[in-house]
Amino acid sequence: MLIHTRRLRLITCEEKHLAAIVRDPRSLGELLKVTVAEQWPEHPQAYSHALSLLKEQPLLPYSGWWLYLFVHPVLRALVGSGGFKAAPDADGVVEIGCEIAPAFRRQGFAAEGVRGLIGYAFTRPEVGAVDAYSMPIKGPQSELAKDVGMKRNGEATDPVAGKVWNWRITRRAYLNQALGARAA
Repeated sequence: MLIHTRRLRLITCEEKHLAAIVRDPRSLGELLKVTVAEQWPEHPQAYSHALSLLKEQPLLPYSGWWLYLFVHPVLRALVGSGGFKAAPDADGVVEIGCEIAPAFRRQGFAAEGVRGLIGYAFTRPEVGAVDAYSMPIKGPQSELAKDVGMKRNGEATDPVAGKVWNWRITRRAYLNQALGARAA
């Protein structure tokens, strides 16, 4: 599966991609024919976990609710990754997250990739809302959530990070945002 944004291609991360990341992230660059920035990934254990999960459930990448590699085709560079934690829950809520390589931060790639993920999520009728989590401070994560139209939806407790802020955009808010952008 491929999600297109203005500058990025969000490519479904398959088993061969995960194996390359776990082995050596630079080998992912050879596989995709792109440059992989230094200091990416920041959380390599997440990719090892995803690879283990994929071995148990090999059809996950084809569900759409999976991990995507953010590739800038003009720069021929992997700028980061992001995706969905799982399929939508019983209430129609899906959780997203992303990681941008340090060399590509503050260039709008995180917002563009996240908007692509949110847009994809709302093409699916079972999705009523998209959630994300950030550290409970004003900073890049919370600014990104606001930038893509999410509103703070309370707090939660993460088993690793502790207290976090929950951010949400509903289908209605997303559609209103899209209609407002067209009218402008």
